[in-house]
Amino acid sequence: MRAAGLAAAVLIAIAAFGQPQGEPVEFETKGALRYDSASDTAQGEAITARWREYFLEGTRFLGFPRKAEYRFFDGVRLRSENLLAQGAELFLNTRERRWTLLDGRAELKPAFTENRLLESLYLQGVRLEGVENRVHAEQCTATTCGLDHPHFHWSAETLDATAGDRAILRKVRLRILGRTVLTLPYVVVPLREDDTSPLPDAGFSEEEGFYLRYAVAYLLAQGALGNARFDLMQKRGLGVNLQQNYARGDLNLYLLRDLRQRANSITGRWQHGQNLGAIQTRWNAEYRQNSYLLFSDNTAWSVRTDWTLPARTGQTRLSLAESHNRTGAFENASRTLNLQDTRSLGRLQTNLSGEYLEFENRFTGSRTGNRQWNLRTNLRYDLEREMNLQLDFERFVPVGETTVFGGLERLPELSLTASARSLRLPLPDSQLRLSVGRFAEGFQTRITRERYAFEWQGRAGGFARERGARPTTLWSYRFRQTFYSDDTAQYLLQSTLEQRLPLSERFSLNLRWNYLRPYGYSPLGLDRAGFYNLLSGELRWGFGGGWSLAAQSSYDLRAADAGRDPWSLLNLNLEYQPAEWLRWRTQLSYDPNRERWRNLQTDLQWRFGDSRLALAARYDPERARWGSLFLRVDALKWGRSRISFLTQYNGYLNRFESRQALWVYDLHCAELEVRYIDNPFGFRRDTGLQVFIRLKALPSFSRYGYGQLGQPVGALGTDF
Repeated sequence: MRAAGLAAAVLIAIAAFGQPQGEPVEFETKGALRYDSASDTAQGEAITARWREYFLEGTRFLGFPRKAEYRFFDGVRLRSENLLAQGAELFLNTRERRWTLLDGRAELKPAFTENRLLESLYLQGVRLEGVENRVHAEQCTATTCGLDHPHFHWSAETLDATAGDRAILRKVRLRILGRTVLTLPYVVVPLREDDTSPLPDAGFSEEEGFYLRYAVAYLLAQGALGNARFDLMQKRGLGVNLQQNYARGDLNLYLLRDLRQRANSITGRWQHGQNLGAIQTRWNAEYRQNSYLLFSDNTAWSVRTDWTLPARTGQTRLSLAESHNRTGAFENASRTLNLQDTRSLGRLQTNLSGEYLEFENRFTGSRTGNRQWNLRTNLRYDLEREMNLQLDFERFVPVGETTVFGGLERLPELSLTASARSLRLPLPDSQLRLSVGRFAEGFQTRITRERYAFEWQGRAGGFARERGARPTTLWSYRFRQTFYSDDTAQYLLQSTLEQRLPLSERFSLNLRWNYLRPYGYSPLGLDRAGFYNLLSGELRWGFGGGWSLAAQSSYDLRAADAGRDPWSLLNLNLEYQPAEWLRWRTQLSYDPNRERWRNLQTDLQWRFGDSRLALAARYDPERARWGSLFLRVDALKWGRSRISFLTQYNGYLNRFESRQALWVYDLHCAELEVRYIDNPFGFRRDTGLQVFIRLKALPSFSRYGYGQLGQPVGALGTDF
């Protein structure tokens, strides 16, 4: 069970009473009220009133409107769309936004807690009081079990909480099936959205053996919440994780005396934010040594700081970063410095930056590396009527005798961009770009050229949105002419023409022509382009009952001249989907050039009741074997049990890539979960067994269905 997690949800719910009321109390039974203006006293019986979104009812009522104080007595009821509460007495001070509920109990639905709980929360307390977002409670209990005699509940003698910050509970008890199983004198609960207290976790893994993990929250000082997690591992020993929050940041430190490596394992992270007048600073540091989750005999650390000076017209930012990584005899280091200034001055937008990069590698006495400066400038000025003028400068400068990474340098380039509309041309979806500049490429074989360019691109036509409409055509075009200072020149033609032909309500044909060809010569890699001339088509046929058939292929018009195959694979897609709960797809791939089948893929998704079956397979006709098989079955019910399992098989390697199983046993307000996960691929085998009890009302994340890096297992959901 998770004490901190449930208590946090309780406090979030209670604190909602303390939000600014925004509306006075409005009485709906005015005839039952008696008001004495001399003493400013209102009294009544069987009163019904409205406060904000709540309806209030009481057998007796006493109020002082000028003081904004109201009391409801005897059988007080408070209800809204997401709340139902009752108590002996309710006191409201709407001016001070203060309230007190005596001998109260309430049911809060998930929407009341902003869906931080998945089921209703049941509260009870001798005294609950609050002012704005602060709450104090005495002799309070909470549970998410809706039975008259709940299976479990938490109780605390006193509770003091601030919504969005923290809560302090004293003399806390957990009772299960009428017996006290846990007593804590003092518990601190984080109430920030990014603070989580993990469930107690027990299980087995190949790396750790049998393990038990548990976390406890604490309060180090005013506003300094902390969390201590203890990892007791059979093969690794005892690991302690300390996560300490403070006003401007947080510190995370993990310590382990690794029994298997016989070495200390340390992992740490520090984040801090500090404002120095108008300057905003951020600091980040990380350290890792001998982590068994990554590599043994590895030490790595990094530090980064960012300094930002905002202004009315933009901002200036300075970043410094350094990182080191050592494994065995190999070590690498990197250092970066970046200074950037961005401004917006009327129509002028500027972006100036300078970046210093340094990389160094060391191995068995040898040392290699490089250092360089990257200088960039971008000035953009918006002219009238969708026109802009732009100046770009980019330079890579080596430091010392080291070489730098290759790239394109602009020394500089000036360009003018204008839409056809601004030039009053009858081509609305097109634009013109004129540019002149000096460019340099390469460092070992460096070339420098002046370049003059003219470019026109646009499109015409469009597709009809309604299915079965008339034939439509879309044409995209591009023309570019470039001249260079070495008396070379090049022009480029590019075109895409697509035609959609709805032959009938069930038949449709799509044709596409793609063309790209440069003429002449370009000394700069910036302008070098390939050459293709390609026709492609797709035919679709929906023949009722949820069945549909499609065929796609393409033909290379330059295949004979280039000495390559003219036809691409012919893909035949057959799909059957009579309803939302069933879908079956199959794709056959045929090679027209060699007249043989190349691939068969199929997948099936079937939902029956609360259960689901997913199957995906791929067959390789050339090797006569199933390349991959994936099967997943979710939520098969058997009594109070739900069983799920999945497997991913690699036919080329003749081994399983993943095997996982999940058994969930319903305990009414809680669930017993047993997870088995085996992902053998990777630098470490991810195999383990986990057993724990989960409260249904608390959101949780399950690793079931995911691989080592958090990726979903299987290939469903992709398009053929």
